[in-house]
Amino acid sequence: MRIEYYNGIPVYTDYVEALYYLPSECMGQSLRGNLNWTTRMATGKAEVVTGWASESLNLTVEAGSFESLNITLTVLAGLDSGALMLVYDVSSGIMIYEQWIPISGSQIYGDIIVFSLTAVSSPTERSQIVVNLVLAIAVFATPALMLLHGVNKGLLERHRRKRPEQTNIGTKDQFSGKAFYMIIAGGLLSLASTVLPWSQLAGWQVYLPLSLPSALAASPALFTSTSNLLATSLVVHASALMAWISIAICVYTGNKVVPPVVTTASTALGFISAITFVQTGWTASFGLVVILVAGFLALAGIVLANITARKGSASNS
Repeated sequence: MRIEYYNGIPVYTDYVEALYYLPSECMGQSLRGNLNWTTRMATGKAEVVTGWASESLNLTVEAGSFESLNITLTVLAGLDSGALMLVYDVSSGIMIYEQWIPISGSQIYGDIIVFSLTAVSSPTERSQIVVNLVLAIAVFATPALMLLHGVNKGLLERHRRKRPEQTNIGTKDQFSGKAFYMIIAGGLLSLASTVLPWSQLAGWQVYLPLSLPSALAASPALFTSTSNLLATSLVVHASALMAWISIAICVYTGNKVVPPVVTTASTALGFISAITFVQTGWTASFGLVVILVAGFLALAGIVLANITARKGSASNS
């Protein structure tokens, strides 16, 4: 749709209902009750505005609550005459709600059409990017250091032409074989859940606040259930961090007591994050599914490790 402005006032629009933005000058006049500009616009559809009314209100749509200006116009356009309600966010001038009621005489003779703002796209602030990156570094640091240590040790052993020794020093004592691999898989999936979308909104993939994807790209500014999303993000990142701390303790210390406790706590946090997200009422996406699978894998690994340990004790006795 084409819209032309002169000194901040709309002077032409293809359709009156396509007037999706009011510059600050036009918004200021409208807030003061000066809506004469609505009757002076040229249109490509030969629409004529014959009357107007306005009011200030606080309107809540799917994208959030906005201090708004409601402009209701009486539009004559032959068979397409009716009442047009346009609601704009005062601070930005963006249309957040539109309603068209076709009226002939005093009767509604067609479908009422409604448009509503579902999400707002905005670039991430620099301070927010820093926080997101710090949290991502904290979560990915342990597995990254473990990987670098393993690669470095393998290269040194290859250089010395010695038979590689197992890096999982303590895994045979507590987590061995399949149990350990299940817990590793759970840890990898918990990491993946922090970078995968958790829902979808108006065509946007919804990533968790404070996550790495939300730091690297513009994402919807999510006003609805922000506290639940933030809590979900913090709990998911804590779950992934604890999962890999548990694995590191198991690999490098051989401790028998701490790893299963920390892994259980990590799994519990993963399930709590899923419950917290469900309370938002949004449709679930990959992130929620992945954190649940990670939790079940970790729990299965702990159970299998306990069964193996009991069998080992029974055979020794």
